Amino acid sequence: MNMEDLDTVKPDPATARAVTADGPPPAERAEGPGLLRTVGEALIQRYAQIVLLVLLIVVFSLATPNFATRQNWTSLLVSQSVIALMTLAVLFPLIVGEFDLSVGYLLGFCAMLGAYLTGKGWPVGAVLVAMVVCGMVAGAWNGVLNVVFGINSFIATLGMGIVLSAMTLMLSNGAILTTVPGLAKTLGRGYAVQVAWAVWIVAIVAIICFYLLQHTPVGARLYAIGGSERVAFLAGVRTGRYKILAFGCAGGLVSLAAVLQLGQAGSVTPSLGPDLLLPAYAAAFLGVTTYRPGFYNVPGVIVAILLLAVGFNGLSLLGVPFWVQPLFNGLALLVAVLAARFVARRRTGERRGPA
Repeated sequence: MNMEDLDTVKPDPATARAVTADGPPPAERAEGPGLLRTVGEALIQRYAQIVLLVLLIVVFSLATPNFATRQNWTSLLVSQSVIALMTLAVLFPLIVGEFDLSVGYLLGFCAMLGAYLTGKGWPVGAVLVAMVVCGMVAGAWNGVLNVVFGINSFIATLGMGIVLSAMTLMLSNGAILTTVPGLAKTLGRGYAVQVAWAVWIVAIVAIICFYLLQHTPVGARLYAIGGSERVAFLAGVRTGRYKILAFGCAGGLVSLAAVLQLGQAGSVTPSLGPDLLLPAYAAAFLGVTTYRPGFYNVPGVIVAILLLAVGFNGLSLLGVPFWVQPLFNGLALLVAVLAARFVARRRTGERRGPA
């Protein structure tokens, strides 16, 4: 049998189902120490970040008495609510194999729009609806530029971000606006059942995103597009529509983050937003190594956000200089990308099998 003959060989359907659904057939599965090692490696891949998070919490709790206080944890969780929503936002384009570099500029524009319309006397409900609608439209337009006009997502979203930056300057005229909707203040700073509204919002949004991505046909199709857009298209998935949907979801989540940011800060500056892009992508890439190694996923993102927040918060309480935060985020991003590539290579090697 030559190599051309090998290409025509079809696997036995029963064997193929066994391999894809439950791993290798029973006769080929590792037994004894080999099985234990395989299970151990899988557990390390899935839960190493959780173990590291617990260790950091223990270490910082012993190192400084202020770390384990209720006040510190409340402040930590509230301060990360905007980053959490931003990370969930970038998750959707990443899943379909694209990047959205406009999310930081979009957050600044939506926040500025909310302050501007409030200053013009708009009702609170109308202001919040306008912020969310503008976010979704801007996100969907990124998808249109990518899908319909064929512009690379890097270029399309970067150009869109620059446009949004100019519109932010136009609304503010270069000044800081302090007109904030009352409901935004409540959502950003208020509490319900002794838990901050911001934490509740992030938890609810995370649960919805998790269910959408893991337990609905929409999520399965988004992951299929990210795996191979051509294969998904040939399988009947309308890839263009789902990619536009992914960018639109990103824009909607960014606008919600803008509402929390506006309420927490009590004002908005023309330069708000771009500096939040780095920590959002750092958490998204770092999350690839948790829960479902090799795949962008919501639980991994939440663990990554907590890991980065706990790390910097603990270091801050120990008195590290202010410049450590960008250094910490940059190193975390590099480590996250390297870890994601390592996991992806391991998965590719496992699929190909031994040489």
